[in-house]
Amino acid sequence: MRWRNPGLLCVFLGSGFAGAFAWQLAQSPAEKYISAMDDPHRVLKVDEVIARLELKPGDKVADIGSGSGSFSIPMAKAIAPNGILYAVDIDQAMLDHVAMRAKEAGVANLRTVLGEFDDPKIPVKDVDVAFFHRVLHMIEHRQAYLNATVRYLKPDGRVVVIDKNREDSPDSWMWLNQSDVDTWMAAIGFYPAQHFAVFDDRYFIAYQRPYGKSVLLKQHSAKKD
Repeated sequence: MRWRNPGLLCVFLGSGFAGAFAWQLAQSPAEKYISAMDDPHRVLKVDEVIARLELKPGDKVADIGSGSGSFSIPMAKAIAPNGILYAVDIDQAMLDHVAMRAKEAGVANLRTVLGEFDDPKIPVKDVDVAFFHRVLHMIEHRQAYLNATVRYLKPDGRVVVIDKNREDSPDSWMWLNQSDVDTWMAAIGFYPAQHFAVFDDRYFIAYQRPYGKSVLLKQHSAKKD
């Protein structure tokens, strides 16, 4: 996902990212961004991530900031045939690329969604998982965006965040500390339910409300027993 606020004055760095106070990815040509996202040297661990989330046929999943579709396509396959994968981005060219990849892969249960800066605009309100893979740090108004996102979830739906603590990276200004994400999520009644130790240099957490079939309630029940 490539974020840009036309009203912001951004200082663009050689890395292609906006300045520290903009916290948004610079608007680069889609072809260049797709090439960077599809770099085989990127450490994504897609299969392991999907396995840890225990996605199942029939689930509805929103891949927020779907980019080139690295997670969208395999997630769609994991929830097929009757599950729906919503690939959300703010760049129509990126969505067109994901749709083309899905067609080439024979994936029929993927829907592209053109989101807005502060709202993913998912067309349903019973999503099981909203997935943010290294995207939340590129969104300027994070609390507002999370507030909007959870309105599309089931009561016990999960918000999954994979990102990096600032102290774990030399380009620290562009990342998010987990403690900040915990605070934003707690403000809307979501708490860390699952911590997945998949990456050495980033956190991978599923947030939920203590409601319905939430892992939080299962954990609470297990402690009482």
